[in-house]
Amino acid sequence: MSGGRIDKPDTEADKLLKKCLTGEAKRSFIMVAGAGSGKTTSLVKALATAIQVHGQELKRRRRRIACITYTEIAAGEIWADVGNNPLLHVSTIHSFLWSITRSFQADIKAWVLQRIAERILELEETAASFGPRVQQRTRVKNQSDIDRYRADIPAVEKVTTFRYGTGSDYPRGVLGHDDIIRMATYFMSVRPLFRTLIAQQFPIVFVDESQDTQPLVVEALKAVADQAGPDFCLGFFGDPMQRIYATGIGDIPAEVGWEEIAKKENFRCSAKVLSVANAIRRDGDDLVQTGGRVMPDPVTGTPQLVEGSAKIFVLPGDDRRDERLAAVRHLVSEQVGDPKWADGAEADYKLLVIVHRMAAKRLGFGELYAAMNDKAPSAFSDGFLEATSWPLKPFISFILPIVEAMETGDEFTAMSLLRKSCPNLHPDVVRKSGAAHLLASLRAAVLILVKMMSDEKATVRDVLLHIAESQLMSLDPKVAAFVGQPLPETKEAAAADGEGAEEIENANQEEVSLEVDAMDRFLACPANQFFGYHSYIRQSSPFSTQQGIKGAEFQRVLVVLDDDEGTHVQFSYDKYFGVKPLSKRDQENIAEGKQTAVDRTRRLFYVCCTRALKDLVVVYFTDDPETAERQVRSSGLFPNEDVFTEKALLL
Repeated sequence: MSGGRIDKPDTEADKLLKKCLTGEAKRSFIMVAGAGSGKTTSLVKALATAIQVHGQELKRRRRRIACITYTEIAAGEIWADVGNNPLLHVSTIHSFLWSITRSFQADIKAWVLQRIAERILELEETAASFGPRVQQRTRVKNQSDIDRYRADIPAVEKVTTFRYGTGSDYPRGVLGHDDIIRMATYFMSVRPLFRTLIAQQFPIVFVDESQDTQPLVVEALKAVADQAGPDFCLGFFGDPMQRIYATGIGDIPAEVGWEEIAKKENFRCSAKVLSVANAIRRDGDDLVQTGGRVMPDPVTGTPQLVEGSAKIFVLPGDDRRDERLAAVRHLVSEQVGDPKWADGAEADYKLLVIVHRMAAKRLGFGELYAAMNDKAPSAFSDGFLEATSWPLKPFISFILPIVEAMETGDEFTAMSLLRKSCPNLHPDVVRKSGAAHLLASLRAAVLILVKMMSDEKATVRDVLLHIAESQLMSLDPKVAAFVGQPLPETKEAAAADGEGAEEIENANQEEVSLEVDAMDRFLACPANQFFGYHSYIRQSSPFSTQQGIKGAEFQRVLVVLDDDEGTHVQFSYDKYFGVKPLSKRDQENIAEGKQTAVDRTRRLFYVCCTRALKDLVVVYFTDDPETAERQVRSSGLFPNEDVFTEKALLL
């Protein structure tokens, strides 16, 4: 392996990392690498060092190094850097965990049956606690779920081979993403022999983007390391300040004897942007990043630090947002002498804004946004920005990608998606049905799907029904349970709704009821609204799972801070800057050592601002601009001369 990241000079953090891999005994470690520090470079260098030092022994004993990434895109980038070395296993966490569990078919069956029993018990306990005001349709949904799980048991007992798919379908022997995480970590946590087998097969395991790894995965891998001792090296590469997924662990505590490595350099941001980034980070942890972006002088060619610019505008949150944003860009264009901030053919800047109602309506997914956020359970709203909420998964993982592939004539990708998701392409089914007939029927079903997704009248329910009936993919049982006919609603329940009297006795019942109502609204949405939503999360959102804003960088970045919605409590810039007081729940979370809206907002703000290579502009829309201006100035995040108000725009 040579070239690219591997040949870059070693930082102090890289040198410490090498000692963990080249000493008499391997040493596990945690590397905290801030934005723009070259975390992936350190990871690739560590892989190269491990192969150089331990390669012959690994080859002789038929062992490999595991590198676990967060997305398939990230895995592909690492593969490109390491040259597809056969001593490496680079994959997503789900693929890695399935690779180490797939051969234990009898254990998998026992786990699935145990999981079904647990779900039935949970549903029965929920039903037993239903109060008199719970809707009849909620009771019907609960009972239908119990009946469905009970009916699954004899079918599961007959399954001979379980496989990994996008969504779980136990009677067909399909395990979904969540199943893989739960099952594999359970085996790792409770079975010493399973831990031994993993350590023997993979004596070195690196975890990329460790802050977004689920806690039970971290604990399971730590159990493997603890049992294996000095012959095993577990390394985490990440940054708690860049944790943006609600399910992520964030900060990982080091065990006794582990090396804690801080990679403090920043090679990405200009001096002004780095100053803001460090100020944002100041209240989050004690990592202060140094350096900054260096570019050759255009005249002499000697390296010099890029000064750049970083400004914040505090503006009224009224109906003139778009007009004010245009005015900000024109002013900044004049101030920094850069026409690419203004409109026209030369415009070249990146807009980062948290999804809000105005953007959703503008991009054509207003109903979808409302269904997933307004009076919806947290399982819907919390994962909407990340595209991880379970109702969205059939569209994100299969429907949108296959429609896009067919529309661009990429039938190879379409076929790959079908092989991964379609239960009818399992070898046993193909042998019975005949390949030619099966492929013809699948192609016809896919073409109907493409047509439906372009039809404004086709609802989400229509599309999912087609998917289920044509068996293009296995729907997750949670989704499948809602896709049939709407659940019956009694006159009593309707009357209770009309009186606004749907009061649930406890939080668990409320979540169930919210879920039923929200799914009704979700399934009634026009399916083609997913195109606007998908485009947004891929191109404009810091939560993009497709192109990874978190690792991306742009010359000019415009970050919009806006609390206009009132229905999304995950983030609040008014709370972050102290314009609004913390809620009772925030205070309770602080007392319990849990994260608050302020913590989440700080991390997201840090991620957004550190995308800027040269110039950063922040526009903060608020209902109380006078108080907000005072709070922004007192925060010290930006120098006073770089804090502007509406007066600067001369509107």
